Amino acid sequence: MLLAASAVMAAAPAFAADANLNFTGTIMQPSCTVDSASANQVVNLGSAPIMSFASVGSTANATPFNVSLISCSPGTVVTMTVAGTMDTVASVLKNTGTATQVGVQLLKAVSIGATTGTPVTLNSAIAMGTVDSTYTMTIPFVAQFYELGTLTAGSVAATATVNFTYN
Repeated sequence: MLLAASAVMAAAPAFAADANLNFTGTIMQPSCTVDSASANQVVNLGSAPIMSFASVGSTANATPFNVSLISCSPGTVVTMTVAGTMDTVASVLKNTGTATQVGVQLLKAVSIGATTGTPVTLNSAIAMGTVDSTYTMTIPFVAQFYELGTLTAGSVAATATVNFTYN
């Protein structure tokens, strides 16, 4: 019986380490970089005479501009928030210049270079879409004067910060 058990053990396969496997990788948060050419812009709305404004809600000098994202991961979902001091209309930045009853309205343009679009609600997240295989996303905007009441002449100045989140 001892001889039979020895024979069975002798016939058992021998195990040896012939290969060692090591695994590495990185889990990345999707992101983009704001193109330096569009990161810090001064959008000049020019001059508009008071008679260009007929009533509250009138606009003048629609001026297109873009913010471009580069080095994006394809498939990244981009959300944008435009932060700034809101006037009495949710899409109008408060004027810090000397003119009264006027602000700067921001629109998400219908296309690059367009002077029409949808008002951007300040301080609210807005879905911008998904980055495609070009690794970039250009967001077209329009800025324009917006009459809030009976205007007085003077300078117009406003500031906004655009923040992006990525998923």
